[in-house]
Amino acid sequence: MRYMLLISLLALLLGAAVVWLVQQEQGYLLISLGTTTVEMSFWVGALIYVTSSVLFICILMILRWLLDAGGIRHWWKSLRTAKHVSKTAKGLQFYLGADWTSAIQILRKSMVNSSMPQINLLFAAKASMQNNQLEQARTMLDDLREAYPESALYADLCLAEALIERLELEEAIEILTGLDGDHKTVLRLLCKCYQLQSNWHKLSTLLPSVKRRMALCEEDFDSLQTDCYTGLLADKKDLGAIEEIWSAIPRTVRRTPNILLAYAEALVLSGKSEKALTVLAKGLKNQWQGSLVERFGKLQLENSTKQLAMGEQWLLEHTEDPQLLFALGRICRHMNFLGKARDYMTSTIAIQPSAEAYYELAQVLAVMGDTKGSEEMYQRGLKFVVQSLAD
Repeated sequence: MRYMLLISLLALLLGAAVVWLVQQEQGYLLISLGTTTVEMSFWVGALIYVTSSVLFICILMILRWLLDAGGIRHWWKSLRTAKHVSKTAKGLQFYLGADWTSAIQILRKSMVNSSMPQINLLFAAKASMQNNQLEQARTMLDDLREAYPESALYADLCLAEALIERLELEEAIEILTGLDGDHKTVLRLLCKCYQLQSNWHKLSTLLPSVKRRMALCEEDFDSLQTDCYTGLLADKKDLGAIEEIWSAIPRTVRRTPNILLAYAEALVLSGKSEKALTVLAKGLKNQWQGSLVERFGKLQLENSTKQLAMGEQWLLEHTEDPQLLFALGRICRHMNFLGKARDYMTSTIAIQPSAEAYYELAQVLAVMGDTKGSEEMYQRGLKFVVQSLAD
């Protein structure tokens, strides 16, 4: 507020001084142009000269601004840029709409004057890949690397992703292993390659980095981890190798039902069914899970007494669990306890009928000599399957 008052005061003083000078009769100016003459006091002429000079300089500055970056030139450049940005956006819309040919044409055409030519080239290459024009895409990605070295990583990732979709995994792995091994996308794509190759050993070496970098969401990482360790265990039949893999699996992961099943299956194949029984029993103690119960029932031991005792002990808590009843029926059938096997199978069907339960009961009845009952169970099982398919 004080500055405004000070400026106003100075302006008034300057104005008063100018008026005083104009009123002074100290000389005059005479301008003659042909028959026309103009006469004025010196101070009026000086005032007109100064004012005209200031106006002229202002006009020059305004014209310069209009013709330079801040005015018409800038406006025209902005208009051209907006036009090409609009074309780029249209090309990306065609890409999202899976119109690959239109996307390629528009993105490449608008690339020269685009404010983001790297995006144009990258997505034009992606569209070419989707359009099965891999060589054309390679050429565009080479142009991208050469013109914009900072975008080389994205060009390599784009090419690797396309190769993976075409199942050209060796070339994709070669590209990816030459990139930053700690990059999230590199880790994700390498995991996908090794998973498709069933190269579980290589995949297992990546898991710590994937977890540390959070390259996958928790659900996807858990699924990948389960597939990896399941695959590792399925590849081994030597007990020493199996135990080595099992000891390398994190303790929290060992409780996963699929991992437990894979471990139990590997133990069975290595001839250690008794140990598989212990593993499954421990797993069921920690978490009651249907797939573990089913595998428990399929175990065939030389002496199944312990197995049957375990199952019947669990039945005290899980009295109407159809999977446990079915497992006990199988165990009793293996032990040739046909009466108990029939009762367990019958109870299973009463709670949760299934084609497999009807088949097992039919087998038991046939061994017991009940041909009519066996045929009836086969028919009911067939009817159950037909109804299930119809539903």
